[in-house]
Amino acid sequence: MSDGSVMHYRDLGTGPVLLLVHGWAASGDFFDSLVAHLGQDFRVVIPDLRAHGATPAGRAPLNIDLLASDLQTLVETLDLENIVALGWSMGATVLWQMFVRYGHARFAGLVIEDMSPRILNTESWALGMATGMDLAGSSRAIEAMRSDWPAYAAAFAPRMFARGRAAREPEMVEDIVHRLSRRDGDAMADLWLSMASQDLREALPAMNLPTLVTSGARSEAYGPETSRYLVKTLPDAQTIAFAQSGHAPHLEEPEEFARAVAQFASRTQAPAVNNHNIEGIQS
Repeated sequence: MSDGSVMHYRDLGTGPVLLLVHGWAASGDFFDSLVAHLGQDFRVVIPDLRAHGATPAGRAPLNIDLLASDLQTLVETLDLENIVALGWSMGATVLWQMFVRYGHARFAGLVIEDMSPRILNTESWALGMATGMDLAGSSRAIEAMRSDWPAYAAAFAPRMFARGRAAREPEMVEDIVHRLSRRDGDAMADLWLSMASQDLREALPAMNLPTLVTSGARSEAYGPETSRYLVKTLPDAQTIAFAQSGHAPHLEEPEEFARAVAQFASRTQAPAVNNHNIEGIQS
């Protein structure tokens, strides 16, 4: 990467390219269940973003622009073309920022998984985090991350899923807590601060590539109005909500989510546009 740090990534399978970009405090292995369903039909590239998973934080100041630059370096180094990219949560922000800085000529389509172009709420913007988090709330969260990251991760992890899943599947949530707790609290706070400063609303109308906006119908992160805003604002977008999922449909309903991604990718990466509809998707 730009500062000499080395990015860890996996490059699996053959076929049309899927680029899977994980969310804040997660890592590429959070997509393992999705890869199990898609790896037979696609070439799946899964990076660990800087300061996540096996990729070190490096020496450069941590921010979304740097992650976007890192991702562009990966795409260019592997000479990837006709890509369908999936951005989960912060991963969507990184992809959007990469498109702003470098364009999206190498991409055939984009899948957004439960994300807003501006995560903080203001008096004039209520489509950020469903908790109503504003600048003051974000500042308190950052302070908590820096002071006791394991405790913050333990509180954050259950809210990734549909309400009640932690009680029904405690082993899964415990595993997520364990993986999240490996992150460095200061690094996560730096990236949260940068993510919270992003406002990509004005950039969306120029992102003229097919986009599938996915969300969990039971998400505690963002409400359905956020998905509707994205479909209205992006030039070529459709949406699908997963009825039993929260903020992580690819973990909560992996088969259904993989099917939707595969159908979307097959259509957008096809040599010619067809008129087949994607099952379950409403425009």
